[in-house]
Amino acid sequence: MSKRKEMLLESALSLFIEHGLANTTIQMILDQSGVSKGTFYKFFNSKEDCFHAIFEKRMQEDLEIRKSLEYKPYASDFDRLVDQIAVPMILPDKERVWELFWAGFYSGEVNSTKLASMQLKWLSERFIHLFGEEISSYASEGAILCYGLLHQIDNMSRCFHSQKPDWYEAVSKVLTYVGVLLRAMQERNEHIFDEQALSLLRQYGPDEEESTINKEALISDLQQFHKIVQNSKESTKLEDLTQGMLDLIERQDGNNVTVIEVVLIAFQKESAQSAFSREGQRIARSCWWYLEHIKTT
Repeated sequence: MSKRKEMLLESALSLFIEHGLANTTIQMILDQSGVSKGTFYKFFNSKEDCFHAIFEKRMQEDLEIRKSLEYKPYASDFDRLVDQIAVPMILPDKERVWELFWAGFYSGEVNSTKLASMQLKWLSERFIHLFGEEISSYASEGAILCYGLLHQIDNMSRCFHSQKPDWYEAVSKVLTYVGVLLRAMQERNEHIFDEQALSLLRQYGPDEEESTINKEALISDLQQFHKIVQNSKESTKLEDLTQGMLDLIERQDGNNVTVIEVVLIAFQKESAQSAFSREGQRIARSCWWYLEHIKTT
């Protein structure tokens, strides 16, 4: 990401947090970032487009955190899921970001259905894994309730100026109660939300053109990174893994996602120990994000 785009995103985020989306103008973003209007429109079509770019970047980072936690030893899958939800929430630069995102989503201030659906789909799948296939018809509702409860806990602590929640404890309690609700819904064969709306949310994903663009950009990044590694003194292992990732992404047909994930974990680990750690980790995040898009289509 270019430095000017990064400056725009960071300036916009601080203004959105302080003033809200509606009360933040493009001119305010330009004044704070020191970037010209022409540069702004080079990267974004609108203020809302800039808003979405902020959260897409944060979601990529959260996805990387979740993936890293998947391969750590835990006493139970429940404990792992608590960390996967809580860890991104407690990081200093994350808490207000997600507070802003869910506030915008629930208020309808911005159309963030696409990003929210990816979050909800991930959590729905984790609920099915945790509570069993029998609750699969209700998992989407469980995900909505879980994020909604956490959002309201955050709202209450801010409104009454009380101590910040212990998010590990709060997430653990919310997951426990959501599990009870899911069991009750399954036993009664009863939905809380409108099934038509839930069906649309489950089906919502990136359009075909967006996925194609992401794939082309990813292939280009991998090709450039492979050339850099080839001309360096880095191990042949990193070179081989980069080539492996490139081949798999180019041939990606929806049936080799698991294989890509295995190679990606090795690529991420090897690149982190190289002289090109920063660029390698950026590409790894993009790969995880691309795979997440593939799973929602």
